[in-house]
Amino acid sequence: MKTLGKLMDYQIMSIDPSTVALAYSVIGSDNRILDVGKIDLSSTKSIHEKLHIITTSLPVVMKKWNVKYTVIEEAVFIQNFKTSRLISYIIGHTMGVMYQHCKFIAEANPIVWKRGIGYSNVTKAEKDRWEKEIGAKEAKKKAAFERKDRVRQILVTNLGKDFQESRYDSDEIDAIAIGVWYNGVVKAR
Repeated sequence: MKTLGKLMDYQIMSIDPSTVALAYSVIGSDNRILDVGKIDLSSTKSIHEKLHIITTSLPVVMKKWNVKYTVIEEAVFIQNFKTSRLISYIIGHTMGVMYQHCKFIAEANPIVWKRGIGYSNVTKAEKDRWEKEIGAKEAKKKAAFERKDRVRQILVTNLGKDFQESRYDSDEIDAIAIGVWYNGVVKAR
């Protein structure tokens, strides 16, 4: 993985990709949040149209903030083949579009960045306890919520109360956390 080395001031765009949206954040080297949003890909099932939306939308944000450094979450292939294929196309194309506007692109492995910000997985013991307290169906919902909320709570601790409210959805929270993690990696070098 390339690093930013000793650069002191920069804007970094971090992306949490999916087949329905690219959640992004633009943060400064001091973890100041400059922009957070989503590029909506849900309006079409056509991969060609999704790629066109990325091609026309992503450069607008990158130019607005003079983004020179980008980090995108790596794909995790745990879904079905069709979804895995689509996310691969989306990530690859997004990286190509980013490269036209900045020459520094890094990938963030989800296990590594989450561990790097202090995230802890929902344990089997927690799931079992919730199942006893609220039943299997509700325990499953609670575990899904808890997985997303733990990242939000880490940002609350590190960046402040702004993250306590539902100002950002869980994909945008992940995009911010990826950027914060990467800033920490850079500063540690």
